[in-house]
Amino acid sequence: MIRARLSPLRLACSLLLIVLSCGAARADDRVDFQPLKDSFAESVEAELADGITPGFSVAWIVDGEVVHSAGYGLADWDAKKPATAETIYRAGSISKLFNAIAVMQQVEQGKLDLDAPIQKALPDFSIVNPFADTTPITLRQLLSHRSGMVREAPVGGYLDPSQPSIKDTLASVSGAVLVNPPNQAMRYSNVGPTIAGEAVVKASGIEYPEYQKKYLLEPLGMKHSTWVMNDELRPQLAKGKMRIARKGGEYRYDVAPEFELGTIPAGNLYTTAHDLAKFAVFILGSDASAELTPPLVHPATFEMMCYPQLIDDITGFGLGFYVGEFRGRKTLQHGGAVYGFSTVIIAVPEERIAVLVLSNADIASAPVRRLADASLNMLFEKLRGEAPPEATVFVELESEQLAKFAGEYESESYWASLEVKGDKLVGTLSGQPLSFRATGPLKLMARGRMMNDAPFEFEAAADGSIKGFTAAGQEFRRVGEFSPETPAAWIELVGVYGPEFIPLVVSVRNGHLYGAIENEYEYRLKPIDRVTFALPPGMYTDEQLVFQIDAAGKAIGAIMANQYLSRRAD
Repeated sequence: MIRARLSPLRLACSLLLIVLSCGAARADDRVDFQPLKDSFAESVEAELADGITPGFSVAWIVDGEVVHSAGYGLADWDAKKPATAETIYRAGSISKLFNAIAVMQQVEQGKLDLDAPIQKALPDFSIVNPFADTTPITLRQLLSHRSGMVREAPVGGYLDPSQPSIKDTLASVSGAVLVNPPNQAMRYSNVGPTIAGEAVVKASGIEYPEYQKKYLLEPLGMKHSTWVMNDELRPQLAKGKMRIARKGGEYRYDVAPEFELGTIPAGNLYTTAHDLAKFAVFILGSDASAELTPPLVHPATFEMMCYPQLIDDITGFGLGFYVGEFRGRKTLQHGGAVYGFSTVIIAVPEERIAVLVLSNADIASAPVRRLADASLNMLFEKLRGEAPPEATVFVELESEQLAKFAGEYESESYWASLEVKGDKLVGTLSGQPLSFRATGPLKLMARGRMMNDAPFEFEAAADGSIKGFTAAGQEFRRVGEFSPETPAAWIELVGVYGPEFIPLVVSVRNGHLYGAIENEYEYRLKPIDRVTFALPPGMYTDEQLVFQIDAAGKAIGAIMANQYLSRRAD
């Protein structure tokens, strides 16, 4: 059953919004968007010039109408094929929104219960729960990332290219262990939504891709979208660009592999900007979505999905959707990242505006988000008469001042190395390049693949030297002249493990062991014993990395967050 936690006022407001939407004037009847498109094209050109991503496809939705959809740059850089609004991208975790709606369709039919133990829907599902006196795992927890579930499955996890079925992926979880007690904390997981997606299969009797096609993609008119790639749509699929970690701190670029995830409900949707815009129209509750017969879900159900679950905060995960904020307005949003692709969709229901950006570059959340924010700011100014936020005022620091920041730093999770090149300060945060601009004598802002004008606040000693800085929610301290000696047993662990395209690269830095994970950051590993290391706050918080040692004492493999990775030849 649906246990909707709605006040009568919220329900009335939701229904009123839909009624008002049906009679709203169409935005493109009264607004000339061309100047905005021209200005936006300049922003895109600046991002393309940075070389992080080959191309983008974008859509803007206002009052139920797609007022702009276009491609920029290249969908295939070898063939010089331009990106368009019909270019197909992997949507990544935006898939979780469609998955949550499928679950709620079955809840509305009485076939699933959000708050019943998950075994009611999937009697065969199991995972080791080491915590005493805990509540059962529920669909509500799984969809809002509060189940304590592991991030990835041993089979079909993000580092496994074997393309197992959803059933085989979930069967492998039976030997895994919950990381946190259910509902103790928010813990992002790809396994959790996959369990929920399999519950849809069990309740409906329809395999997952077919269910999504029949009950979501076709009703929405998403004719160029699919959950499993096929020969008909493949020619429209963009080439994904990956930056791949290598031994010695190096990175190389290559075309992303093409295979289906074992966690299909959590991240396997393929779509276009034009198609995904139709989903945004549905999110905004406009006249086009009101014409769906029957509706995808009832208004009261959808409103419940759009509030943070199991917490009192106004931001956080609802059912699938992340409930955020933009310039004082509530947003419904989600980002995506999957082999060679980075994406985001942001809807502002109060203003009946939504934007989406799809790119064919791996680990490129910052440029994607910058373009989404730029789109929203321009639309707010044009349609609502609100000036964009005041531009950040940057200051020029003399080379002597910049030189004080140069050096090596470490935090609980990361290392950082800063240096002066010419008259600029640049750096690397655990493998990710950054450029810096100053907003004050001790305040800088960093920009890169994953950081979008992120603040770095430095701390000076009494003599003016820099002791450290705060960034990414962590305290960094300058590394001393002499690093602690690295245990000899750790040296043997240094190497490359797992698939060539997304390896675990283990290295030593400043006397500590680090692991480059998912081509993202190099995470500092905390030793528990000779072969077991805790993963720090970050992508796999509270999980472990365990090395497999042969009789000769040589490391031959590693289990990283439940996934077994063979050691590669050096």
